[in-house]
Order: sequence, then C-alpha cells, then structure tokens
Amino acid sequence: MSQPSSQSSHQASSGGVFVGRQKELAELRSALEESLAGRGQMVMLVGEPGIGKTRTAQELTTYAETQGARVLWGRCYEEEGAPPYWRWIQSIGSFINEQDPDQLSSAMGPGAAHIAELIPSLREKLPDLTDPPALEPEPARFRLFDSVTTFLKNASQSQPLVIVLDDLHWGDHASLLLLEFLARGMAASNLLLVGTYRDVEVSRQHPLSQTLGSLMREQLFRRIQLGGLTQQEVSEFAELSAGVALPDNALDLVHRRTEGNPLFVNEIVRLLSQGEVVTDPGWAAMVPEGIRDAIGRRLNGLSSECNRVLTTAAVVGRQFNLDLLEELSSDFSEDQLLELLDEALKAGVLEEVRMGAERFQFQHALIQETLVSEISAARQVRLHARIGVALEELYGAEVETHAAELAHHFAEAEPVLGTEKLVRYSLAAGEQALAAYAWEEALFVFDRALAAKEEQPVDDDSAALLFGLGRSQAAMLDNQTRIEAYSNMKSAFDFYVDAGNVEQAVAIACSNTFPAWH
Repeated sequence: MSQPSSQSSHQASSGGVFVGRQKELAELRSALEESLAGRGQMVMLVGEPGIGKTRTAQELTTYAETQGARVLWGRCYEEEGAPPYWRWIQSIGSFINEQDPDQLSSAMGPGAAHIAELIPSLREKLPDLTDPPALEPEPARFRLFDSVTTFLKNASQSQPLVIVLDDLHWGDHASLLLLEFLARGMAASNLLLVGTYRDVEVSRQHPLSQTLGSLMREQLFRRIQLGGLTQQEVSEFAELSAGVALPDNALDLVHRRTEGNPLFVNEIVRLLSQGEVVTDPGWAAMVPEGIRDAIGRRLNGLSSECNRVLTTAAVVGRQFNLDLLEELSSDFSEDQLLELLDEALKAGVLEEVRMGAERFQFQHALIQETLVSEISAARQVRLHARIGVALEELYGAEVETHAAELAHHFAEAEPVLGTEKLVRYSLAAGEQALAAYAWEEALFVFDRALAAKEEQPVDDDSAALLFGLGRSQAAMLDNQTRIEAYSNMKSAFDFYVDAGNVEQAVAIACSNTFPAWH
C-alpha cells in the first residue's frame, strides 16, 4: 500500500486543500490495512475545535474507497433533539436501504428483529419479521447490541466497512455503550471504526470519558492526537488555498496567533486574500485574536438579511431543511431566501448536504455556535417556539416519529408556550427511548418534563411522566436509582388509584421493570 508522498505535504482530495498530517494519515492507513486483512480496528481522532478531525477522517475515507471499502458516516450534533443511537441510525440505516433483502436477511440472521427495533425502516425491507421475545431490560439491550455487532461483522465480509462517528463528545449515552460493545466483538472482522471528539469538552464526568477508559483496554484501539500545523505548513496552506504568499513576519504572527489551527488559519487567510489587511501598515493589529472573532468577521461580511436568516437556521441546528427555513422566514420570498442562502454558500458559511436535496448545514460547528452565542436568551426562547410550531406543521401525521426533536424545541420554548406540548412530546420521546433500551436518554426526557411541571398540581400527565421515569430508573443497575424508581412508580400508582384509573394502576403494578412490584 502506498504511503503519503515524501515530496510534498499537500494531499490531493475532493474536500479542498489539505496540508500536512503525513504521520497521522500513515497511522490511519495502517489501521485500514489491518481491517482489510480481517483484523478489525478502532481509531479516535482527537483535538480542539477546528483542528481538522473531520477533514482528516475525510482524507482517510476517500483513500479507503479506492481500496474497495464501503464508508458509512454518522454525525453527532450538539442539539438534544436527536433520538438515541442517531449516529448509528444514520450510518447503518443508509447502508440497509441500499442492500438486497436476501443479503440483509443472511447477514442479520435471527438478530434482524432486534435491529428493526433500532431501525424501523428495516421492516420495509424484511416485512415478514416477527417481534422479538420480551426480555428483562439488561438482556434486551445485550441482544440488540449483539445483533448489531454480528450484522456489521457479517456485512464486512462481503465488503470492508469503514464507519465514521463524528463529534462523539455530543454522542448520547446509549450510542457510546453500543460503541464499547462493538469494540469487544469486532477483532475478527473487516471493520474500521473512526471516531472524532473534542478533548477539551470531555471532563472526567463526561459519558465519553468512561467509554474511552473502556476502549483503552482493547488491543485494536488507537488514539491519534491532532496538533496544529507547522509554520511551513501554514505557509503552504495560504499559498494553496488563496494564492497568498505570506512574508516571514506575517507568517510568524499568523502561526503564533492561530497555533496552527487549520480553521483559524483559513479564516485569517480569507482576510489576507482580500488584500485589505496585508497592505495596511497596521495590519498586524487587525489580525483576529481568536477563532470566534475570525468567524465573526466572516459573518460581518454578509448582508444583514443573510445574517438574520442564518441566525434563525443556527437555532434549528447544525443542519436544516429549506422548507422549514421558508416557514420561519416568511418575510422573504422563496427567490429572496435562495439568494441569501447562495450568499452564505459562496462565503463558505454553509454547504449543501446533498446536491438537490434542499438540505444545508453550517460549514463548521463553530460557525453555528458563534451565531447562537450572539443571540439573547429571550430571542432564543421565541425562536425555539416558532421552530417547534413550524415543525409540527411540516411533519403533519408523522409528528410523533419526531418526538425527541420537538420535545427539545418545546422544552427550550417552555417560558413562553408553557408545558402542554413539552409534556406531549416528552412522553412520546421517552417511550421511544425505552423501546430502544436507551434508558439514560429516557430518564433525561421524563425528568426534564417533570421539572417543568414542578409547580403544577399532580395530574394524569405528571403520573405518566413519573411512571416513565420510574421504568427508566428501574432498568439501571444502580441500587440508589432503583430505590428512586420505586418511589416514582408508587407515586404514579397512588395517583391512578385515587383517580379511579384502574387500567393504569394495574399497568404499573404489573410492570416487569421493577422487581419490588412482584
């Protein structure tokens, strides 16, 4: 297998200019070679925001495809509205949709019914699937994880698989547990799993920290720390990206100011390429102090109308659909809105997710974060309210399948809209999480809605939330949490008894999630 060129640090790719990283790419290619030879590998690309984790992963996947591997991407976003296992659903779901039913059935075997609980669209491919047998919570989650692992291992025998899970610092707890399980079972496979995360956001209390501790014990695991570009690489980047030849004094300042962070370097090179900064005698004082400042200057170069639209989109999330943005930007005609989006695309603020799909995303998470950080709390609350209402209209009859997303927006909008819709979608999202054995996520959703209703009298909704919270807690192995589960479920039981709701009281009494009831 060929190695990166020793003649130049520039790597040609479909993703634009890519400079340096020969050592990191060599290690990634080594991991790929191992996986192609039937020795599964897991690699984490680690570094600060803007350091090039995703970009480096793209370089690897471009190369992997030339070696015959199939690449699956799953992205984690900061928003809380994504359902559990979202990055797995993205990556595995897209793969399933393209496979022949007979191939799927063969690769999944008896685990297909369990995988269908995670990816319901599988039943469209395999309509004869029966429901899996009812199990206690922990065995049920084990069966799901084992089924997914077996399927991926079997599928990789036909074609090597590279799975990229981006921005794992925003990953939900259930997804991280599945990642740990997969690591223990993928050694004898043609699988390469690449994860990326911001180490600056992973404290000892962060769920990813526990996952990494578990992964470190696996022989197939590698961790690659990405640092800043060298001064020479910064110079090369400037020339290749914008045709700017930095004089030595400018190069030294840019390198020191950015510490070689590629995204920061790119923002400064954009300023320099305009020719305004470098010709000003006091240009050095005009160089941004930090990356958010640099991004702010790019945004300041856009029209006020474009910034207004982008601000709304940023509250929606890293990705957004054109039809939703139209609903939220009714003061612009469709043509005007498309012109504003074109303005953002030309400036490199946005990019199309798929050509013609009318779906866009911010070029980097830091751009979205910068926009959101500049909005007042009051305005954010009202934007979330508008987004939630607009999404209800757009989803129509399928609104319940997007319960997690809607629960998030209505939770943020609770100060102006109250708790009715927050509770409605939290109940649906919590039940969906429980059905997927994502108890940690279910607990969060139920607890958030209960906290919003804390000052209100106990009613049917409160009892339903308590029952859901209790079942979430009961599924966990922690004894203290199980004690809390008993208390919450008993509170719900007592309410239904007093209200004469025999059906719900019996449902709680017969629940198999809490042994104390038996």
